[in-house]
Amino acid sequence: MRLGIDFGTTRTVVAAESKDGYPVVTFLWKNEIKDYIPSLIAVKGGNLYFGWDAADRLRQPDVCALRSVKRLFGDLRPEDNLELAPGLSISMLDLVARFLLHVKRMTIKHGNLPVDKNKKLEVMVATPANANSNQRFITLEAFRKAGFSVLGAMNEPSAAALEFLHYFLNNLGPKSPKRHVLVYDLGGGTFDISAIAITDGKHDVIAYEGVAKLGGDDFDEIILDMVLEKIQVPRHNLDSSQTVRLLEECRERKEGLRKNTRKMVVDVGDVLAGYAPVVLDTAEVYARCRPIIEQSLSAVQALLLKTGYDGTELTTGRSLGAIYLAGGSVSFPPVARALKEWFKNKVKISPNPHASTAIGLAIAADPQIQVRIRESVSRYFGVWRERGADKVFDPVFLKDQRVSPDSGRLQVTRYYHPMHNIGLLRYLECNFLGTSDEPEGDISIWKNIYFPYDPALAGHKNLGSIDIENRPDLSSQEVIETYEYDPAGVIRIDIENRTAAYRRTYRL
Repeated sequence: MRLGIDFGTTRTVVAAESKDGYPVVTFLWKNEIKDYIPSLIAVKGGNLYFGWDAADRLRQPDVCALRSVKRLFGDLRPEDNLELAPGLSISMLDLVARFLLHVKRMTIKHGNLPVDKNKKLEVMVATPANANSNQRFITLEAFRKAGFSVLGAMNEPSAAALEFLHYFLNNLGPKSPKRHVLVYDLGGGTFDISAIAITDGKHDVIAYEGVAKLGGDDFDEIILDMVLEKIQVPRHNLDSSQTVRLLEECRERKEGLRKNTRKMVVDVGDVLAGYAPVVLDTAEVYARCRPIIEQSLSAVQALLLKTGYDGTELTTGRSLGAIYLAGGSVSFPPVARALKEWFKNKVKISPNPHASTAIGLAIAADPQIQVRIRESVSRYFGVWRERGADKVFDPVFLKDQRVSPDSGRLQVTRYYHPMHNIGLLRYLECNFLGTSDEPEGDISIWKNIYFPYDPALAGHKNLGSIDIENRPDLSSQEVIETYEYDPAGVIRIDIENRTAAYRRTYRL
C-alpha cells in the first residue's frame, strides 16, 4: 500500500493511494473517529506516549509534554539529545523515529484501510520548502528507522500544489492563459510560498520564499498571552505541562473560529483551578496576530518581485490560475481575509487544508498519475573559502536553481590545489545572500568537516586534534570536491585528493 504522510508541527495526516482516489486515513480511537494524529509527545513514569495516547495523558499529574517537536529540527542534529523529563533523554532522530513508529502502528491497527502488516508500507514524505539539509535528513532517516519504505520526498508546498493541479487544473487546454499557481502553505510551525509554472502535466517550481519558524504555533502563543493578561497570571508561573495544555486549549478554540465569530471563549479552569472561562474579542485577537500574517505577506511580495512581477500582472492578470491556501493555519479567518485584500477572487482555499499536503503526497506515490512537479533548490548552500587574507562565501547550490528533469538531482564540482595540511570546511545554508554575496536571513551552520590534504594524514581518524599549517609544498596535489543534491534535498559531499588517490564522503 502506498501512502502520503504529512508529519506536521501540530498534526500528522495520512492519505492513501487507492482505486477510489486518495482518501485521508481515519483512525478509531476510544470509539471516536479521528482524521489525524496529534504531533504530541508525553512522558509519565519514564514512559513515552505519542499522539492521541499523549493527548489523553496531558491532564494527568506529573506528566511532561512536548508539542511542535518538528520546530526543533532546524536547531538540532540527529544525534543531539533532548531531555524530555528528569533522567530521560533521547536523540532527536530516535524520538522522531519512535513517533513515526506510533503512526505506523496506528495506521495498521486503528486505521480504516486494509493493511497487510507483514508488508512494508511504502510512503512519500515531505519537508518544509525552507527546511535545511539537517531537517530533511532527520525526516527521511526517521521514516526509514520506523520501518517505512520511503519512495521519495517533496517540499510541502509542492505536494499541496500537486493536489490542486490534479483536482482543479489537470484538464487545462494548451490555449488556456493560466500559466502560474502560487501555493501559500501556512502550517503549525512553518510558512512557505512557492510559484509554480503550469506546463502540460510537468510543472516547474519557479521560486520559493518562506519563514522557517512562522505558523499556527505563533497564533496560539499570542492567544495564550492575551488569556494570561486577562486573568493576570504571569507566564513564568506555569509549569511546562500547564503551558502545553493551555496552548492546546487555545489551538482548539482558534481552530473553531469562523469568519463571523465575534467572541472566543478559552476554558482555563481545566488547567488552572478556580479560574472562569476567559472571553476574548476576536477583533482584538486578529489585530494582535496581524504582524505574524504580515511576515508571510512580506515573503509573498519578495517572491513576486523575484519572479519578475511588480505585484500587479501576476496577482490580477490572466496568467495566475490561483493562489492556493494550504496548511492547517489558513483556516484562521484573518489569514484568508488578508490575502483576499490583495489577490481578490484568485484566492482558493483547499477543501481540506490540514490534509492537502498528505493528499498531494499520496498522488505523488501513485505510479499511474500523469501530473509531476520538478523541484528547485529552496536554500543557498555553500562553504567559506580563503581568498588571500580574506574569507569569502562560495555558494555551491543556488536558491531556486532547477534540478535535473530526469533524475531530480544536481551536481557541482570544485577543483583546486591546497596550501594547507588539512582543509577545514565550514558549510552553511541560508535563505538570502546580501549585497556582498554573504549569507543572510535564516542561517544554518553545519558541523565542521576536516579533510587531509597532506597524503601522510590520509588515514588519520581525528584531524581536528592536529594544528592546521601552511604547506606550499602541497600545491602539487589536485583536490576535487563533488557535491550532489538528491531528490529529497539531502546533500552528499565527496572530496578526493586525485593526485594521491584517496577520498572521503560526507552526508549532510
